[in-house]
Amino acid sequence: MLRLIYRQLIYEPFRTTLTCLALASALALLLLLEGFQSGLLSQLKNVALNRGADLIVTQAGVSNFVASRSLLPQLSRERVEAIDGVTEAHPITMVPVIYEQEGYRKSPIFFFVYDTGGGPSVISSGRAVSKPRDIVIDKALAVLYDLKPGDPFVVADYRFQIAGITEDTSAFFTAFSFINYDDMIDFFFDSDLVGDISNLPLLSYLLVELESDAEVSSVAAAIERVEPNGDVFTPEQIALNDVALGRTLFGPVLGVLIGAGYVIALLVVSMIMFGAVHARLRNYGVMKALGFPDRMLLKEMVLESIIMILLAFPLALLLAQTGSWFIETKVPLYRVPVTEFIPLLRTLIASLLLGVAGACLPYHIVSRQDPAVVFRS
Repeated sequence: MLRLIYRQLIYEPFRTTLTCLALASALALLLLLEGFQSGLLSQLKNVALNRGADLIVTQAGVSNFVASRSLLPQLSRERVEAIDGVTEAHPITMVPVIYEQEGYRKSPIFFFVYDTGGGPSVISSGRAVSKPRDIVIDKALAVLYDLKPGDPFVVADYRFQIAGITEDTSAFFTAFSFINYDDMIDFFFDSDLVGDISNLPLLSYLLVELESDAEVSSVAAAIERVEPNGDVFTPEQIALNDVALGRTLFGPVLGVLIGAGYVIALLVVSMIMFGAVHARLRNYGVMKALGFPDRMLLKEMVLESIIMILLAFPLALLLAQTGSWFIETKVPLYRVPVTEFIPLLRTLIASLLLGVAGACLPYHIVSRQDPAVVFRS
């Protein structure tokens, strides 16, 4: 059986090549959609994990690090740092703003305001914030607006200077920028963005750093006792909550897109197999005349479809990787990791199942083929 399939594939190499290209294009679309979903969830997860904290204190009732408003009392830091086992509590404030540059579209960004910890984890060019009005921006903003270290960065008529460019600091299609607390206060007073400073958050979260021998659960319970207005989570818990939020908000939309991709892939496989079966009807008739049962012909069609999927999958991965590289180069705000093991394995298994389904759909044509037809002149 395998020898027969092999001879059929090499008998028409041009047709086989075109078939592989068509299958690879459909599978590459699936890989890109799966990669887009994985990248979105990975970005959400890394926001909390990359802050370098052992515990994170939020406002009571707030369990997320992104897409949530958290406001802690100003004395929370002092109370938390007085607890045994706590080395330091780093304050973090998140402020949403709009960045606009003449000739470009407006972009929502988040000011990540930090003091002693929680700043950018990776700076690809330039340096960290060290001077008044310094700002570190995400690579997505640098690419979109053609910015580099040393350039001005004006928000609401307040002029920052770009100290560095960081990578992988975005979530919910929004880039992050990092400033210190002194500049945040100056920004509030000097910009035309706000009116009443009493309504603005000055402390959103506390990133708690523990002593090496401290018991995490005991310190967390002590923090909740001394700070009744706050809740305490590990970064892993916050990361899982953010991922769950992302699934809730974007899961239905991405599910529809991925589902549509699988339907397209099934249609492509079915059309390819229908064309192959229709072109070989006389061959199948001869095989039936020679005594091959219908189930043997179905097995041959399924095996051929699976082999074509396996041949097309490496090419699909290459096409998807190229598309991912192009997207991330042009718009670094989006992450499209197409080589993550679980989504990759899921797509491969689904593709093989699609191949089996696509091979079975035109089977009724073969089963109704009359062997006597092939002997007519």
